[in-house]
Amino acid sequence: MSPVEYLKLLNAASPHLKAILTVPMNTGMRKGELRLLRWAHIDREKKLIRLPASVAKEWKPKEIPINENVGQVLEGLKPGLRVVGEGYHDFVFTFQGKPIGHKDSFKNAFMKACKRAGIPYGAKDPSGITFHDLRRTVKTNMLEAGIDKVYRDTLLGHSLQGMDAHYLVPSKIQEAMAKYTAWLNAQIQNVDQKAKVMKHARAIARK
Repeated sequence: MSPVEYLKLLNAASPHLKAILTVPMNTGMRKGELRLLRWAHIDREKKLIRLPASVAKEWKPKEIPINENVGQVLEGLKPGLRVVGEGYHDFVFTFQGKPIGHKDSFKNAFMKACKRAGIPYGAKDPSGITFHDLRRTVKTNMLEAGIDKVYRDTLLGHSLQGMDAHYLVPSKIQEAMAKYTAWLNAQIQNVDQKAKVMKHARAIARK
């Protein structure tokens, strides 16, 4: 998914989907991990998402750095004081105040956003995109951003093999995320700037 497609999709997305799309583009998190993410997993002090083994697809705990973009999303979704009672939950992502329970719950909202954005949807279309393409895109983006393989694999939750595990420096995981964030933000800002220039040029042409 190109930065242009991502921004088109983001602009066309419903409010609850917009927040959901931002997090995987910045972290590479899977759909199931997003759906089951709880506020109890958010460590604001350490700026980490701490996924337990029961949520992570790898069936082992993993930590994901919270960058500035994800931090803004979480701040916007942060629940106020609630009375614990019937229907109470602590899921981060919801729709109409309720947990997003089904594994295909993102599908309709994502498909509608693609249609509004003019982006082909679905694996059956050679140029179509799916929600999982966000994760694939992050993997490609991290390579383009110059993130070493060991840190790409760590951030995406892949198991480290052989010497990769030996060369991992835990303190540098946050540095790798910061490097990716700077690259991603620069790409998005570049698209925004080009769009503004084109809009200005069209306005002049109409005069």
